Amino acid sequence: MAGPGDVFERSMSINAKFLPRLQAAVEQNALLRIGWTGSGEEVPKNGEVGLCPAMPEGARINALGKLGSWTSSFGHGGSFDIEGEAGAFFGAYNHGSKLSASGFIGRCAGFMMQGGELTGEDGADDDLGMFMNDGLIFVRGDVGQRIGNGMTGGMIVVQGNVGNDAGCGMKDGQIIIEGRCPTPPHGTQLRPLTASELKKINKVLDSHGASLGEDAFCLESSNNIEYHIDSSTVSSGDLSSIAITPMEESPLIENYDVDTAAFILGTDEETLPVLLPLPILPYVPDGSVLSSETNSSGRLSHIQTQPFLVEEHPRPIDILYLNLRSLCTLPEYSDSVAGACLDFDSLPALNDEELEGLLVILRTLLRPESPILACQGISRIQNLHKRTVYHNLQVAVSRIEDGTGIPEAATLPIIGRSVKTNLENSETTAALEFGFTCDAHDIIVARCAGAQFVITQPPVLETEDMEFWLQGLTIDMKRMLRNLGLESIDQVKRAHLRALDYDTAAISGLRMVGYERPLPHWFAR
Repeated sequence: MAGPGDVFERSMSINAKFLPRLQAAVEQNALLRIGWTGSGEEVPKNGEVGLCPAMPEGARINALGKLGSWTSSFGHGGSFDIEGEAGAFFGAYNHGSKLSASGFIGRCAGFMMQGGELTGEDGADDDLGMFMNDGLIFVRGDVGQRIGNGMTGGMIVVQGNVGNDAGCGMKDGQIIIEGRCPTPPHGTQLRPLTASELKKINKVLDSHGASLGEDAFCLESSNNIEYHIDSSTVSSGDLSSIAITPMEESPLIENYDVDTAAFILGTDEETLPVLLPLPILPYVPDGSVLSSETNSSGRLSHIQTQPFLVEEHPRPIDILYLNLRSLCTLPEYSDSVAGACLDFDSLPALNDEELEGLLVILRTLLRPESPILACQGISRIQNLHKRTVYHNLQVAVSRIEDGTGIPEAATLPIIGRSVKTNLENSETTAALEFGFTCDAHDIIVARCAGAQFVITQPPVLETEDMEFWLQGLTIDMKRMLRNLGLESIDQVKRAHLRALDYDTAAISGLRMVGYERPLPHWFAR
């Protein structure tokens, strides 16, 4: 039986073979086929994931077999027809492609669909059209729960029965059903179609050889006023109650050159790593604020050499931040960035097969050597570290502000134990994302705890002010390393840290200043 590595390699091989041929096929109006030999013999596919992402306008592809998750996602045109079944997230983030499957479609088909058409001939699983914004989804057969979950536009038409919670959280758009539907949830209303609406919809369905009867009805948002209560929980502290103390090394003289750099390794040893002059990855939503400028001395500025984490308009040295919304623009920026960071918390829960499908897409669209980071809340750090190693990701980023209220000091033993248990013998490194603007002290504490670097927001988003902030961090960090007697940030360790109060010592396991050892309960078994 083929393992997940085999499926990944087969999927990457198909993409590497077919995607370069697409442009020539478009120019020749040629049809590409997956699942047949050159002589026309059938060799159905079985479980391949992430096939043919970001199809261009005019492309035509036929596939045969049972395809896995994230098939034909991020398309901007063309057609993709499956003679068989499609897995989860079929046609996700579709911008204009026409997709169809003769068999059953997995969950979250048409996820975050921005346009185009998606057709299924034998029913679909849960969450069909989840967060759909525009376009048409037409399914013959029964559909699972939460159809149109959170949709903001477009139309879903079903000739069959639908499961519970149809239209839950929908804000706009229409769900047309010719079949049975349970009582819709609060905020969604059911009404009959007018004669003009039915005529208009049937005109749209005419190209699919279908029409609806007069008993079809519509689900849409009731536009009730909703009160949103922010129940998020922030951390109860910071790192100011932790001191960084010297050990046996003598302090270094002023202006002694010390190394503050960190690296994000690529996919293999021969790949050049992403260089972080400071062990931070500052986050800004729009990379256009990182304009190319030089300082008064004519040298490259700190901003020009420091990679940032950005959602749009990245520079070639930046890491592309991919969450629920920013994934919409993945094809636009994927070939012009140093790497990508996938935010697990913003996406629906993905099983291993579904995550593998998304990673095939990232590996296909990004440069082959580009590192991929994964980010998730600190409370799920064990699972995050295990999954990043299993899927061969380069960095596991733990977000401290994950709604649990875990204080920063308590994350130190959490990350330390998980790194030792799950990452020690792997190529994956750990990082931390803070909910506040870090100073040099915070960065060194995180590095002592086992984080390769930290993600933090600059205090302001003005280019000149960010330049001064980076310059100040560099000066402060080098000064602190010289005071510790260390030539490199790589030499800091947990033993340099001391808790300044009892509460910090109790939750962090650090040595209590003055007491010079952890509190007794940390030795209990």
